[in-house]
Amino acid sequence: MRVSLVIPAYNEEKRLEPFLASILRYYPHHQSDIHEIIVVDDGSTDQTSAVANTFNHRLPIRVLRLEPNQGKGAAVAAGVQASHGEAIVFMDADGATDISELPKIIAALGTNDVAVGNRWMKGAHTERRSLLRRFAGWVYRLYLAPFHLSGIDTMCGCKGYRREIAHALFGSLQEKRWLFDSEVAYKAILRGYRIANVPIRWEAKDGSKLSLKTFIGSAFHVWPLLLRIRSAERS
Repeated sequence: MRVSLVIPAYNEEKRLEPFLASILRYYPHHQSDIHEIIVVDDGSTDQTSAVANTFNHRLPIRVLRLEPNQGKGAAVAAGVQASHGEAIVFMDADGATDISELPKIIAALGTNDVAVGNRWMKGAHTERRSLLRRFAGWVYRLYLAPFHLSGIDTMCGCKGYRREIAHALFGSLQEKRWLFDSEVAYKAILRGYRIANVPIRWEAKDGSKLSLKTFIGSAFHVWPLLLRIRSAERS
């Protein structure tokens, strides 16, 4: 299975370099895992694109640039459209999910349509995840239970899709910023796609752009979004 690795990035010049360096160490021993790497620079005002381009002679990497900033969901969707792999995996640019977790996602896609990294199920291991973030994640799962999303770690930045499934889910994205994960997961459930939860090793990194204020604001918008998705899917 040829895999396209999509990395959405917005002002990530400091965190992207060590993540790409870890991929550079991983790649020589696992070339069959990665067919291509697509870094989607979502209108960054720093040197994100330049940092990514320093690796293009050592990794099968290319950079897409969106202008202006359009949101993480839009960045992942652009990467999906530009990819050539039989499977498409996206991972956050901060490297919170180590590249060594990639084989788990690939293996899950052997028998499933969607593979979702999960930070709280049995077998997962997290580091430096604050009590506030753990509590917020628990509350969010309860909040999404009426939509059958409580068993999916929708906010985890490590997910994989079979190619045709990725194009179906991201082709008509309504939410192009933080809530795109919830939209995509809910559409996958409504369409009866096979979804695998994959326990992963995850470490919180400094410099997170998801503030508590953004999280709370998203909570007020997610129900209307999912109700619109359900109505659109039923029609």
